[in-house]
This record gives sequence, C-alpha cells and structure tokens, in this order.
Amino acid sequence: MSAPATTDTFSFSRLKSPRQVGTVYKDGPVVVIREAVLEEMLEYSELDLTRERGGFLLGGVYGQSPQYVVIRHFHPALQAQGNSASLTFTHETWATLTRETERSFPTETLVGWQHTHPGFGIFLSGYDLFIHKNFFAEPWQVALVVDPRKREFGFFHWRSGEVWDCGFVCAAEL
Repeated sequence: MSAPATTDTFSFSRLKSPRQVGTVYKDGPVVVIREAVLEEMLEYSELDLTRERGGFLLGGVYGQSPQYVVIRHFHPALQAQGNSASLTFTHETWATLTRETERSFPTETLVGWQHTHPGFGIFLSGYDLFIHKNFFAEPWQVALVVDPRKREFGFFHWRSGEVWDCGFVCAAEL
C-alpha cells in the first residue's frame, strides 16, 4: 500500500528550530515530530512508572525519497490494558481511536504507536514486533518506546523490510 493521500503539504525547509536527534536514515521514513507533541507523550509516559502505557501517533506522510512521517498529534490509549511488562490494545481501544480521530482529527493518518517500558530500556520486544508487524505494517508507520524510569526514549521505523531504531527531527513548529 502506498502512503495515504494528503491535501496539505510538508516542507522540511519551513520547520521552525529543527533539531536532529540520533541518526536519520534516508532509506527509511524520516520521523519529524512537533516538540510539544513529544513533550506530551513523555509527560503521559511518566504518569505511571509501574505498568506499560501507550497511545497512537497521528499526522501525515509526505514525499518519496526520502519519505517524511510527520507526527502532529498524540492520542493516549486510555482503554489499553497494561501490566509491568506488556500492553494490550483492546477492541475498545481501537474503537475509541477511530471514533475520536474521525471527530477531532479527520484529516490525520495513524502513522504509528507509542508505549512505555518502565525500567526495561529502549527496544522492541518480540510481542512489540508482533504488534508492529501486524497492526502497523505500512512502510511509513513508526513506533516510539519510552522508559519513564530511566528517562530515555527512541523511535523505530521500517527499513529494508525490517523494524530498526532510528533518529528523528524535532521542531518547535511544523
């Protein structure tokens, strides 16, 4: 499947105060996130240091080589069921995401997901990879893992048919 059609445009040169964090690979989608959205996700992640939490990344996909995944909104998955080492997106989680996205962000695309690993570090477990490969399988969909105890986080994207860690670009305004 190709990237979703969008009516708006994206120009990397119009970003305000962009900062590259880590290595940005041009043979995979380049992750671009609004600083306030990243801060919102980190704050949400720190609300519970005992169990995994998660949510969804909304935005747009632009260009071909490189392709840009622009994250403009975060939708917490409040109905997800988490424990100390796993997170499950329930039917109600997906239904609420669909309903609220259609109502509040009708022009946005589900570009990825976020979840926490309290005290475990930044990686995608076998179960995380299952979720990503089965529910976020588009080549432009990304994942963000946050360890709120260690205050670390990292993005993952599709590259050469596999899911790898990647850097990103953070900007004050998109």
